[in-house]
Amino acid sequence: MKNLNHFNHRISLLFQGHITGNLTLEELIKGLKGIEVMHRKSVQENGSLWFKFSEDDTMATTIVDLEKDLSDRNREFTLERIRESISLENELSIYYS
Repeated sequence: MKNLNHFNHRISLLFQGHITGNLTLEELIKGLKGIEVMHRKSVQENGSLWFKFSEDDTMATTIVDLEKDLSDRNREFTLERIRESISLENELSIYYS
């Protein structure tokens, strides 16, 4: 597991774009997958990007999980978790494993 917080700003911008309606869910997912592929190529190992939205977040939310949650009844809860993670300093954690 590698902490990828150097992608925090870029991913926060993608999340913010989706929250404000400037990015569709499809565009958000495409942007996140692009970052994942870029990192995968740089380290030359298979894995996936996943997120923790706060220090006490016990889940490992992958891009697939995020897409599903933002497409169904968990949408508002997931959006709130994202809002909080990008509005509070250092709450969003990004990992690759």
